Amino acid sequence: MFESGYSVLFPGQGSQMKGMGAGLFDRFPARVESANEVLGYDLRELCLEDPRGLLDDTRYTQPAIYVVNALSYEDSLERGEPSGDYLLGHSLGEYNALHAAGVFDFETGLKLVVKRGELMARSRDGAMLAVVGITGRELDAFLLEEDLSGLDVANYNTDAQTVLSGPGEDIDRARRLLEERRVRVARLKVSAAFHSRLMVPARDEFTAFLKGFRFRSPTGTVIANLTARPYSGDAVAETLSEQICGSVRWVESVRYMLARTTVDKCREVGNGSVLTRMLDHIDQSTTPDRGPDGGSRPRPRLFCAAYAGGDERSYAALAEECPDLEVLTLERPGRGSRVSEPLLTSPEAVVEDMLTQIRERLDAPYALYGHSLGAGLVYLLCRRLREEGLPAPLHLFVSGASGPSVRSREYLTWTLESDAFWEHLRRLGGVPAELLKYEDMKAFYEPILRADFTILGSYEHRSHEPMDLPVTVFVGEDEDLPNADVDAWQRETQKPLETHVFPGGHFFIRSHWADLARIIAPRMSVT
Repeated sequence: MFESGYSVLFPGQGSQMKGMGAGLFDRFPARVESANEVLGYDLRELCLEDPRGLLDDTRYTQPAIYVVNALSYEDSLERGEPSGDYLLGHSLGEYNALHAAGVFDFETGLKLVVKRGELMARSRDGAMLAVVGITGRELDAFLLEEDLSGLDVANYNTDAQTVLSGPGEDIDRARRLLEERRVRVARLKVSAAFHSRLMVPARDEFTAFLKGFRFRSPTGTVIANLTARPYSGDAVAETLSEQICGSVRWVESVRYMLARTTVDKCREVGNGSVLTRMLDHIDQSTTPDRGPDGGSRPRPRLFCAAYAGGDERSYAALAEECPDLEVLTLERPGRGSRVSEPLLTSPEAVVEDMLTQIRERLDAPYALYGHSLGAGLVYLLCRRLREEGLPAPLHLFVSGASGPSVRSREYLTWTLESDAFWEHLRRLGGVPAELLKYEDMKAFYEPILRADFTILGSYEHRSHEPMDLPVTVFVGEDEDLPNADVDAWQRETQKPLETHVFPGGHFFIRSHWADLARIIAPRMSVT
């Protein structure tokens, strides 16, 4: 059942063009004068005439779009359009959404945008690549397959339009490989790798800058690019700073909104209609499942926990093989879209974080799956769900791990010296060969991997009453797991244990996604 709210969408960088804001500057002279005082230049001249060709310079683009968006929204209210119950902004546009929700005033928002533009423009490393015609999941699988771990997906704009961001040489390689696959690509005319880990220095400076401001709780529901969920009133500064290097999860954000309202109750303000076209595309590609009464019913969800060093792309290939399931990998702090957050090294802290991620998403039938370290984490998550009295999963799927009552063979891996540590990981087979070639990439990933192996080393098993849910175990025949260690999973469930053995070593899953999907999907069917 829809909540029947009204939605307003604000565009971001890329919507700028000479002549934008025509008709608005004369209508709101006080706003324009205030903006000119903050900026130190004539905004009207920049937008309407652009005599020095600065409108595409990030330092000028972002303030110009923010002001035009704000004036456009104010103009729409004066013309009798409703205010937004749901407010979404694409990247920079999120500042307008927060302003419209009363989180800060017009001048404060402009000051934030000016600083953001300056910091983002300062970075001269990296590039961005638009990819059209394949899904975000297909792109995630491509990055994994081609060992392009240095690239991030900056924008999930629609099901068929994404943007990659990262080092220039990796962007060029990705472009070449995608063109060989006859995928449409275009290198963007930007000076840096926005919404990627290369923006971490800009994010850190912006975090310090934001400490000088106070923010109010939003009066409407502002959906954050970073999480595709509503802003929390006490996390405005943190969310804004993380947005600089995090992915713009636009598809998820729009779908969150469309689950609560309809397209005919949405309007785009500002210059152009790019978000309206995206909205229509996302709406047309969103086909809800139907229950017996004809009402909409969400697809069953498979929540996944990554192995050591993994991130939200770890199960992208599995998602491709499970079109009837919503496959969601629970991102741990310190990697992927949460790269700036402190790493966690205790099982309890990680499980609490995972529980926070899924607590509001248990409105559909779901199951849990984890490989290696992830297997132990989803097991512990099952325990926490039971303690909280929350809806139980349909099934627990695990792979590459002994039963939790058996101490992990990797409990001392975190203590190895650096060279021995990397050699051990190479033998396990989980590290892309491309990563081992670059010392800077190894330096980036080593703390992440060590934190994950510390979780394995610090786990102490406590016996509990067996769970009343089925457990299925997947094992690689060459990974040297004794049968008794695998069978130890039986101690954790009242149901008969189901075990499947596949050719391969510890990371056998990468060659058997389709086989895993054929086992997982039927066990999640709901009539």
